[in-house]
This record gives sequence, structure tokens and C-alpha cells, in this order.
Amino acid sequence: MDATTIAVHWHDENKPIYSVDFQPTKDQSKSLRLATAGGDNNVRIWKVIENSVEYLSTLIKHTQAVNVVRFNPRGDLIATAGDDGHIFLWKKSETIIKDLTNENDDELKESWQVVGNITIGTELVDLCWCENNFIAVGSMDNVLRIFRIREKESTKYTGTLIKTFEDNDHILQGVTYSNKYLFTQSADRTVTIYKFEGEDISKVQKFQKIGNLQMYQPENLQSFFRRLKASPDGSLLVTPAGLDETTSHCVYIYSINNLPSGPIARLTGFTKPAVAISFSPVKYNSPSLPYSMIFAVATLDSVLIYSTEDDFKPLGQVSNLHYQAISDLVWDKDGSRLIIGSIDGFCSIVNFNEGAFNTPITEVIQLDDSISTKTPLKESTNTKASPTKANTPTIDSFFNNTKQKKDKKEKKRITPTLIPQ
Repeated sequence: MDATTIAVHWHDENKPIYSVDFQPTKDQSKSLRLATAGGDNNVRIWKVIENSVEYLSTLIKHTQAVNVVRFNPRGDLIATAGDDGHIFLWKKSETIIKDLTNENDDELKESWQVVGNITIGTELVDLCWCENNFIAVGSMDNVLRIFRIREKESTKYTGTLIKTFEDNDHILQGVTYSNKYLFTQSADRTVTIYKFEGEDISKVQKFQKIGNLQMYQPENLQSFFRRLKASPDGSLLVTPAGLDETTSHCVYIYSINNLPSGPIARLTGFTKPAVAISFSPVKYNSPSLPYSMIFAVATLDSVLIYSTEDDFKPLGQVSNLHYQAISDLVWDKDGSRLIIGSIDGFCSIVNFNEGAFNTPITEVIQLDDSISTKTPLKESTNTKASPTKANTPTIDSFFNNTKQKKDKKEKKRITPTLIPQ
């Protein structure tokens, strides 16, 4: 495994990269395109080749910073949103359309056209596709809005507002969707769950405290995002920006099949707040479960990899890739690499060797309660490193970090705490 910072200016004047996303594929093959959204008001499309990138296109329409870019599940549309209060929908053009006033167009390999525009009028922070026909967006005015997307013509899409939720007291900094459930995380220290039944969308539950314990960071968290993520199979929800009883940084994990019980596990020991989560789209063979899943937790300055096996076993971490805070991260669709975006204007690639996470499963597997257990999980008390076998990666050796540390410090172990029900 190796981690590399791509040494190119991804956006004009080294402006921040706020969001990254890979184009979905029909099978478990590598994605064709990577999209990045930046503080230069632009979205750029790239082809990632090993540890380098090939520029494909720039999507120019926003007039202020673009905070989020997301492909729809089919991969034929891109939704972008930002500080100008617009959601733009983009579709790849069959021809290349050059703008003579844009110097980047000299290297243009493809063109993307705006095929839809939803105007909201307030700064937009995060969005997600809910299947192919709905978009949920969180904004600076504390409101969650859900739009139905319809295709009128091949070059025109419309967005109709079908639901508005105004039950948050602060900015909505993260939205994610999986298996009929929509999840949001807000700077008011809450996580809220909504359920889709066609166009009937209802609030299910809100989480903020365990007893008297505030579970999440207050509004002064030094990040614009709290990008929670649900697993692709719809069994787990992983939420960043957590705090434990000692006010140490942590991540909370919920079983979506048993939401009323609250979180089932807590990952602790982070030296900085966690700000974003990303699941690998690939399921892997498991000796103890029907399948295992892999997910990444991004803190402000590092990325940690976990497995759903062995009570959320930590597999490794990579640090010192960026000079400023991490903003977003996404797995390639074949699970072989992870792209990390940062406020410093650069992206990093973490590559994983074949077989790093066991054998991928290609057939479709039905949702199973063995992963999203409804029963209490055993408390994990072993916070020390287990003796390592030959060729078995540890949390310190799992990655080959290509950037040297200026001041070497002892790494703090990242260990799971399982919460009794």
C-alpha cells in the first residue's frame, strides 16, 4: 500500500478542494472519471492513472465556491452546489465545446453542459442523490430540502421541491442516503434520520445525547463539513465529529436496522476531530460474517481504515499528506484506491494492493442482520496492539507514507469501543 500527494495545481491559485467524487461503474471496475470541486468556483473532471491525473474538462457556471460535487448512481449526471445558492445538473456533451476565453480549454478532452438549474438562494454545503430521482441538500440557513429530478428532454432536467425540513438549529454540514433512509448531520450537534416511502418522506429520529453526554462537537468545530456516510448495503451509519465522556474525539456507528437503540459502537483515540467518512463500494469474503465492508475515517490531518470484521478492527492509517485540513474523501468503485481532498488545494491517492482486504465478492448479497446486529456487542477492552504475524499489516505499518514527518511523535492507537444496549 502507498499514499501519494499528487503534485499538480488542481484548481486556480491553489484554491481549496472542497469535494471529490468518482463516477460510478456498472461493475467493480475502476472509475472512468474523478470530479473535484473547488474554491475557485469551478468543477474539474480528471482521469486518474496510477499516481497521476489526466485533465479532461472544467465545468464553469458557479459564481462562488463549489462545496460539493456528486455523480448520480447511474453516473450520467453530476450535481454541484455551492455558496452561490445554485444546484447545477451536468451531462457529458457528445461534442467538445471550447470557450476561447478560458485558457484551460486548450487542453480540453471533453465537455459537460448544464442541463438543469435549481436556485435556492442561500449557501449550500452538502448534497446527495437519493436513488436517481431525488436530491437532498443541506444549507447554511439550517434547512434540509429534497427535490424530485425529472428528465424533460435529453438535454433538460427539472427539480421540483417536494419536502422541506426546518427542525435544525444550525448549519446542515453533511447528508447521505442508503436503502430508503436519508441521514443528516448538523452543527447543532445532532444526527437526524428520515425515511423515504415514495415521495412521502418523514422524520424518524434525532440523536444528540447519550444520557447527559453530548455526542457531537459544538459549532466551533474547525471544519465546514461533517460528512457522515451510510454503508452501501444500508446496514450501517458512521458519523464523524464525535465526542466521548472525556471529550476526546471519536466516531459513532449505528445499526440502521435498529436505530432506536442508538449507536452500537464508538471508535476512539483520534488526535483530531473526524470530519468525513467513506465506504468502499466492494464487499469482501469474511470468515465470520456473510461479507465484510471497509470504510475510511478522515480526521483533519489523517485517514484511518477500518473493517466491519472483528468488532470494527482498525487496519491502518496514513498521516502528513496535507498541509491543511482534509475536506472530503472517496473510494474508487473497485475498492483499489482512495482519493483524499484538502483545503490546501491538493489531492492524495492511497493505493491498496490486490488482496489487501480479502477476496472481493462480485455477486449481489442481500442485506443481512449479522453486520448490523440488533443485539448488544461485546465490550472491547484490549487497546494494545496484538502481536503481529509475518506479513500481517499493523496500524503503524499498513501504509507506506511517501512524505516524511518533520517531528516524529508516537502514534496514538485508534481502538473501537462497543456500546452496550
